[in-house]
Amino acid sequence: MLEPLFVDTGYIIALVNKNDAHHEQALFLSKKYETFPVVTTTGILLEIGNAFSRTNRKQAVQIIQYFSSAEEATVVSLTVGLFKNSLEIYKKHSDKTWGLVDCISFAVMRTRKIKTALAFDHHFEQSGYFLAK
Repeated sequence: MLEPLFVDTGYIIALVNKNDAHHEQALFLSKKYETFPVVTTTGILLEIGNAFSRTNRKQAVQIIQYFSSAEEATVVSLTVGLFKNSLEIYKKHSDKTWGLVDCISFAVMRTRKIKTALAFDHHFEQSGYFLAK
C-alpha cells in the first residue's frame, strides 16, 4: 500500500496557475504521485476558495468538490481538538513564521503519521517533514 501524501495550498495553486513559479514542478509531481492516496484539511480547502475567489471561483469549486468526493482523497475537518493541538504548535514555535493553517497541517500529518507533503513551503521541512520530489 502506498503511503499517503499531504496536499498543501501552494501545490494546488501551482498546479492550476500556469504562471506560478512552481507550475512545471507541480505538473511533474502530479504525474509521479497520481496513484498515491492524498490527505488535506478543510483549512487548506478554505485557502483554495480564498485564493481563487476573484480569479477563478469555478475552478476553486471543482477542486474543493474533487477533494470532498474522490475515493483517493481524505479531507480532515477542523475539530475543537485539532484546533487546540494546532494552536499549541503555533504558540510553541513563535520563533517561526508558520501560519495557523500550517500548524493544522502539521498536527494532521503527525497524527496520521504522514511524512511527505506535496508542497513548496519550506515550513514543512522546518517542522520535520519531507517535500515530495
